[in-house]
Amino acid sequence: MFNEKLCFILPSYNEEKTLINIIKEIKKFGKIIVVDDCSTDQTSSILSSLEVTNIRNEINLGYDLSLNVGFKKAIELNMDYAITIDADGQHDVDDAKKIINLLYSGNSIVKGKRKYLPRISEKFFSLYTNTFYNIFDPLCGLKGYNLKDCKGLDLLNPNNIIGTKTLLNVRRKKLNIAEFEIKQIKRSDVPRYGGFFNANIKIFKGLFNLILNDISNLFKIS
Repeated sequence: MFNEKLCFILPSYNEEKTLINIIKEIKKFGKIIVVDDCSTDQTSSILSSLEVTNIRNEINLGYDLSLNVGFKKAIELNMDYAITIDADGQHDVDDAKKIINLLYSGNSIVKGKRKYLPRISEKFFSLYTNTFYNIFDPLCGLKGYNLKDCKGLDLLNPNNIIGTKTLLNVRRKKLNIAEFEIKQIKRSDVPRYGGFFNANIKIFKGLFNLILNDISNLFKIS
């Protein structure tokens, strides 16, 4: 059922092949915010014919900063809930519906959990957070947020790697987090998240900073 206070945030870069079908599937549940990260395909013309909030970045910002733009708009629109979903068709809409129900049940964050992690950096990141935070696959892009609970927990931090800072802050605050295994749909072309090399470097850097922060906090407590 459609909820005026729920929105979907879709960062998109050259996803003309999948974008329109995803929007058609999710528009029955809530409002849609598409952050077009300077696409050079037909994304702009496709979005002009659809009832969505369309934000086009002036320069290519990348996935994480585009998410940041989407969160800012969701808060500006006074949304209660936001669900991030990839525009490349790898996420199943049925899983997004599960996230909606779990958000309504009182969880601060609901996240998908992939069975297969494609990058070595994601495996190490997940191993660390699973060991110390009991959170597997924090980098999954399919997440739901109770914005009232999350907006003060680094949600708008430019270094909030795929929402990870917020996710771990919610865990530290002992707020409710739900996670479940999602269906993975293989994309037909090359991933847009920074390329193989750059994406791994970025994720390893994020993991290194997380470990340093945790060590620093440990010494403060001691």
